[in-house]
Amino acid sequence: MEYLKIRKELAEFCHYVYEKGYTQASGGNLSCRVPGTDLFAIKKTAVNMRTMTEQDVLIVDGNGSVVYGDGVPSKETGFHLGVLKLRPDMNAFVHCHPNFAIGIANNEMELPHTTVTSRKIVGRVPWIPSAPAGSDALREAVIDAFRSNPECNAILMKEHGICTIGVTLEKAYNLADLVEQTARQACIQTFIAEHRETILKMTKI
Repeated sequence: MEYLKIRKELAEFCHYVYEKGYTQASGGNLSCRVPGTDLFAIKKTAVNMRTMTEQDVLIVDGNGSVVYGDGVPSKETGFHLGVLKLRPDMNAFVHCHPNFAIGIANNEMELPHTTVTSRKIVGRVPWIPSAPAGSDALREAVIDAFRSNPECNAILMKEHGICTIGVTLEKAYNLADLVEQTARQACIQTFIAEHRETILKMTKI
């Protein structure tokens, strides 16, 4: 079995994440369950999301051991598998490094809501403290965040990025998109509030 369909789909969503500017260089990683199995598809380590192909997607077992493909899985495989095991209702995981969401996380704040859509669809998005990439500390912090907040499908990571989960890769990607755009809107709203009087003067004819 070559798992071609699921590998192509995951590579395609990696392209979407990169093209939106939500990650840089070879950073970030996506994963999902392989339908009908106890296996997972995950991005290979040190591969740029923009140029990756299905050959850069590995199939791993529940322990992170490669069962199909050549290469080394993402160094964040531990928290991907940990969260997907914790949340059997979810099938896909997106981890990326969007700028505005990182800015919110670095100020040790949960995601502020700027629209009725973000409040309804995104819901509460807590933040976790900084920890080295690929470390046991980061793995445990991510898993614990989803364990402690079972109503949440996204978290902010101080000095690192965001994690989102979804029933499908598309839903996990869309949630990541909404988290970053909400963070961006919050920053714009704050700027406008700080300069409100100046902007009001500009509206006068």
